[in-house]
Amino acid sequence: MTLAEIRGQDAAVERLRRALRAGRLGHALVFAGPSGVGKNTTAFALARALLCQVRPGEGCDRCAECHLVAAGTHPDLFVEDLERARLDRPSATLLSIDQIRRMRTRLAGRPIRGSRKVGIIDPADRSTPDAQNALLKTLEEPPGAATIVLVASNARALVPTILSRSQILRFAPLEPEVVAAILAAEGTDPELARRAAALSAGSLDRARILADEELCRVGDDVQSRLGELGRMTVAQLLDTADELAGSRGERARERQEIQRAALLEWHRERMIAAANAAPAGDPEEHRAAIRRAWRRLASAYATCVDLERSANPPLAWNRLLLDLRSIS
Repeated sequence: MTLAEIRGQDAAVERLRRALRAGRLGHALVFAGPSGVGKNTTAFALARALLCQVRPGEGCDRCAECHLVAAGTHPDLFVEDLERARLDRPSATLLSIDQIRRMRTRLAGRPIRGSRKVGIIDPADRSTPDAQNALLKTLEEPPGAATIVLVASNARALVPTILSRSQILRFAPLEPEVVAAILAAEGTDPELARRAAALSAGSLDRARILADEELCRVGDDVQSRLGELGRMTVAQLLDTADELAGSRGERARERQEIQRAALLEWHRERMIAAANAAPAGDPEEHRAAIRRAWRRLASAYATCVDLERSANPPLAWNRLLLDLRSIS
């Protein structure tokens, strides 16, 4: 895929293309944004743009250079990720200092097939402290003919000195229409694609998981229950919290992730609707409605963080639903 074919990230891609045309692309770039929104795909598209000799600065997807990039075998492209980390350490969850040193060594030599070398580190934000220090040393003394792309879902996990030495490109969540169109083009039923996209929070990776009738029903169930909170008694609310916390057995992890995604998407949509609503009557009441929607979204986000950290699910859901009821 070339830069021109990247969908849903027009601002980031146009910034890259302007820098390429002007010859002002930095030696280090941070692609920052949620998972599943195209950061890694754009990193490889940039590699094509830098290594392609048919359409330099764009990539053609047809020449030998572009085919080698697509296959991951181009001699001037180097990738370090968790898959490679697990070749040496099967239980690895962080990139190691040895991986960063290996990257630095490979980038230091002269290009083999062209005039550039490209390094991609993904996810750079999941590197050990020693690995980040080694990476900082690389950025302080950058190889002259190399471009390094750091892919990060949480850019704040990178030390500030790495960020200060890099160009930062922000990647936004994808619009549901873009996600649905991509899924449909991949062969997903259009209606299922639409439902999966609506629950994906702008992540194509999550939408691909969600493009399953059973998991879509999980998300639909969460949002249906959220819509009924105002009519529930406290006893019904607590029963609902217990049921939502009860995902067990086969595909439990996927079901729990979908519950969190549906929870956030429900409140994000209502936050947007509140902000975009035309004030009817008292402007202060309009502002108050926006504040209430924001507080509900913040509460939902905090609960998702707790659940991802393996907090007590019944307690987390109980607290959330009671909080949502109390916000007025």
